[in-house]
Amino acid sequence: MDIWWEYPPAARFYERLASFARVITFDRRGTGASDPVALDALPTWEDWTEDVHAVLDAASSDRAALWARLDGGPMAILFAATYPDRTSALALWNTTARWKTAADYPIGLSPEALDALLAAFETTWGSEDVVSLADPTMAKDERHRKWAAKLTRGSMTPRSMVAQLTNRFEIDARAALPLIAVPTLVMHRSGCPLLSVEHGRYIAEHISGAKFVEIPGTDLSNVEGADAIADETEEFLTGIRRSPEPDRVLATVVFTDIVDSTQRASTLGDRQWKELLDHHDETLKSKIDRFDGRLIKTTGDGMLATFDGPGKAIRCTFELMDALRPSGIELHVGFTPAKLSFAPTMTSAGSPSTSERES
Repeated sequence: MDIWWEYPPAARFYERLASFARVITFDRRGTGASDPVALDALPTWEDWTEDVHAVLDAASSDRAALWARLDGGPMAILFAATYPDRTSALALWNTTARWKTAADYPIGLSPEALDALLAAFETTWGSEDVVSLADPTMAKDERHRKWAAKLTRGSMTPRSMVAQLTNRFEIDARAALPLIAVPTLVMHRSGCPLLSVEHGRYIAEHISGAKFVEIPGTDLSNVEGADAIADETEEFLTGIRRSPEPDRVLATVVFTDIVDSTQRASTLGDRQWKELLDHHDETLKSKIDRFDGRLIKTTGDGMLATFDGPGKAIRCTFELMDALRPSGIELHVGFTPAKLSFAPTMTSAGSPSTSERES
């Protein structure tokens, strides 16, 4: 619950949802901050569906649109089919109605493949290696790896994960698909290796009137390309798609450097100076993210960043200086307005992004 907000790219998705809807997050029993469950007697899928009902009651939500991903998909499917009076719409992301292969479901995974997947998750759970398995596009991003490792450690233990994942592999929610009578959006990564796009297509084909959208990429999570996923969700629920961001903006550019950095480095020595710079860089990135800035580059003992207004730039800088001062770091700071132009580029997943071209 808390860790999601520590990584701005992940928090951004929830902030986008909250810009047009009231957002209620839900974790199953036995995960996150909820009480543990007996691993040899896990709640049934019907029990977990009742939990959704209880959460909506506690939040005074008479009728809600359900947005579910991965293993939460079957739970949302069963809820929408069982409680149509409490469900206004259903949006699914990278999920499946059935994991296992069957004579009438050849797109499912074989028992051997599921065993291998379970073993891989058990080995990497709680470590940075879990990113290479689940989100290969983000595997080169050190901040994402560290955050994902902390997130998995904070969600459940490896033993609990194995028990719950084994339980989820047995679910078959296909019979509930034709019973869903609410507007439904199904989104799926076009190149997801762990859960092929055919799983999403199957769901959409078996829910009357469902809309199916392929999102470029390979990652299981919704962190990479979060804006595209939020755009589809917003248009589906509100009928409105946001206009593209302008390719020219008036921004505030901020430059910083550490006061007397050469002398400090000589006095402290290489090891202590590196530790101080690491603290400086981590604090700097955190504050820039907090004020929706864009880090253009670091300069060893400083940085160049842009903000969408002077107020954010100044507040960010004051917080940065206050946070670094106890460590003995003082900063030189400069501000200037600039007209920025953005040129479209492509990420490795094939989704559009922007990069500064000139200022």
